[in-house]
Amino acid sequence: MMRLLLTMPLLLLTAPIIASGSVSEKTPSPATTSAPAMHSLCGDDSIAPSVEHILPGFGDGGMAIAAKPMAQAFFNNGMQLAHSFAHRAATGAFAEAERLDPLCAMCVWGDAWSQGPTINFPIDTATMVKMSKKVETAERLAAIGTPLEQQMIAALKLRYQQGGGKGAGDLAFARAMDAIARAHPDSDELATLAADAWMIPDLLNETKENLPRALDLLQTVLARNPDYTPAIHFYIHATETMGFPERAEAYANRLPALAPGASHLIHMPSHTFYWIGRYHDAAVANVRAAGLAEGDARAAKLTGPDSIWRLDYHAHNVQFGVGGALISGDADDALTLSDAMLASLGRHPPESPYGVMAAGTGYAAQGRFAAPNVVLAMPDPGPKLPLIQAYWHYARGEAYARLGDAAAVRREAAAIVLPAPAAVPATSLKAWTAARNMVRIGQLVLLGRAAMAEHRPDLAIAAFAKATKIEESKVMTYYADPPAWWYPVRRSLAAALLEAGRPAEALRQANGALKRRPLDPIATGLRGMILVKLGQADAAARDHDMAARNWRGNAEALSTPLI
Repeated sequence: MMRLLLTMPLLLLTAPIIASGSVSEKTPSPATTSAPAMHSLCGDDSIAPSVEHILPGFGDGGMAIAAKPMAQAFFNNGMQLAHSFAHRAATGAFAEAERLDPLCAMCVWGDAWSQGPTINFPIDTATMVKMSKKVETAERLAAIGTPLEQQMIAALKLRYQQGGGKGAGDLAFARAMDAIARAHPDSDELATLAADAWMIPDLLNETKENLPRALDLLQTVLARNPDYTPAIHFYIHATETMGFPERAEAYANRLPALAPGASHLIHMPSHTFYWIGRYHDAAVANVRAAGLAEGDARAAKLTGPDSIWRLDYHAHNVQFGVGGALISGDADDALTLSDAMLASLGRHPPESPYGVMAAGTGYAAQGRFAAPNVVLAMPDPGPKLPLIQAYWHYARGEAYARLGDAAAVRREAAAIVLPAPAAVPATSLKAWTAARNMVRIGQLVLLGRAAMAEHRPDLAIAAFAKATKIEESKVMTYYADPPAWWYPVRRSLAAALLEAGRPAEALRQANGALKRRPLDPIATGLRGMILVKLGQADAAARDHDMAARNWRGNAEALSTPLI
């Protein structure tokens, strides 16, 4: 990692900043800390824990604390990094702040807070015990500190008592931070901390009970400071979860420019774009985020040809990019991203269900967009990777479907073998179930494709209906960033119903598909075909125009039977 040795006059390194009970968020970082080229960490957990320079480009965060100037600067940077989900980098920044000012209570607070649960990950009991001890240290240091610091430390202490992300301690922490935010209504930082605290137990427990309060806090911040990156980050997540992602669109549009070094924040707009029908924009956002991975790996001191895949969020960025490109018809981006993903499989097969599902998305991209001869030449992953081997068969089946070889499609479907469920930890059972469901969906889709090629829509309807039921099951809809299965199978069901001469039923299914993937260009174009059959020419023309505007692929693909 490139390092900037911070050199400041001795007086500045020893004179503390004494903060009052009020909150100031205008404390600047020393000018010399912004000199180096941009560094980005992609929100990964692999960054080297020793951070000796300020990492710029991660947006906003921080507040005035009782600390020496350089410790203050690293504290602020730690908050910025944490809000950008650069988790371990944030912990490293707080550790450097502690080193620079061993008497800084809030530097220890930041260290303990940054290693707590997030909306994505809980923590285990051992980590809670360790963090609780850190909070006790902060508590001792804050004995002569400001009332605000003492309150924040007392709040964090609650988090590590029956907490971990899903427990009573997490709600106690959220209530305490909310009270602090109410007492300091002008603080963007405190309001965002409180909102995040409310969101964590809700998202980890799959509930929405506290999200309205989190939204209130975030909306208050954004109303007065629409460029405040931590609030934008969490507002995108909250509006997506609540089912009105469109409310975050204006903020999502501006976020990447506000945090150009944070690949996770560059990726974040895709959570909004995908669910409002801007699939190509979702793909582009993730292509840009993934493009920072090599620099991220260097910053994290990761080496080797597959070092980028050791960055925790890189595979997520790639899968999301492929997902957006698949829906929008963006073959170039889908293949560029999936080529790199699948190339790493032979060297480092994924062990987690999430990696397995990402590989499935990669194979879907190959099956839909790569030249059939290229797909059919892809190496067999082998029986030691049964789920991935099944996705490989699915890709081959899609290639044969594009060639119109129904018999070959059926052979690939028959070759898909769903292995017996393996013994897995309860914490990953749902994810492994989703990965297995993807295999069954793929098999049924191939059977439907073969039936359509054989002009047997009755068989296609049966296969697509079964696949739709699995795809829309609760366990599959839980994995929705992007959806585990790459397209709404209900649109294939609609196409089969249209082929069977049942346009009214087909229209209902097409509308159902569009409800799940707004403005999906293939489903929109299909609805246009259905409306023609129903004699609604004007509405059909509008759908055809809309589909063409949102589609980035070959125009002929909008009217093929491979819907």
